[in-house]
Order: sequence, then C-alpha cells, then structure tokens
Amino acid sequence: MASTALRHVDALWAAVRSIEVSPSAPRGRQRSVLVGGFDEIAELAGLLEVDLENDPFDCMCLGDIQFTVRGELGAVLGVLTYHVSGGLNWLRWHRQLPLGRPGELTDWLVSRSVVDPCEP
Repeated sequence: MASTALRHVDALWAAVRSIEVSPSAPRGRQRSVLVGGFDEIAELAGLLEVDLENDPFDCMCLGDIQFTVRGELGAVLGVLTYHVSGGLNWLRWHRQLPLGRPGELTDWLVSRSVVDPCEP
C-alpha cells in the first residue's frame, strides 16, 4: 500500500495550483485560508508528509481540518482530512496515516488562524 499511496500523493502535489485549508466546524475566529504561491504550497505539502514507518489507523470522526487540493481551473484533485490528535486521511488510503511533523503543521494552522492556539 505505501508505494501506491506515495505515487498518488506525488502526482497530487505535482498538479496542485492551490489548496483551500478549512476547519471542519469553524468556531470563534477560525477561518479558511487559500494557499496559492509555489513556496507556500511546497511548505504545506512538506508538512502533510505522512510517516510510513508507523502503522495506519482508523478513526470514526470526520476530522478537524480539510485540505482541498485544486488543479487547473479549480478542479478538485483530492481532499485530505487532518485529525488534530491523529493523522491524515485521504480516500485513496482508506485509513489515516500518521504525520511526520504534526506539531509543525499545528503551528502552521495556528499562525493562519485556521485553528485556535488552545487546541492540541
């Protein structure tokens, strides 16, 4: 499964033109942000790298943050869902994979007001 998942993700990042980052259930001052610059897309893609050394797991919740990856003319290429206390889910994986740098991703989300600083 791991090699197939990586090929799909590599193709996803190669075709990306923008990423909409949205809290699943916005509260307070939380907001959605649009990432469109090459450097910022590359930074975010790096923060969304999964740790293939650890076992995947399943979660029954809908997730906390959605990353809607768009290509040319706004076509949706994929939707990744981040579970703040868990990992990253993509329908192609059929489960969550743990993130390599979850703390750094949380810092990125907080700095852009997608999540509140008090969340884990």
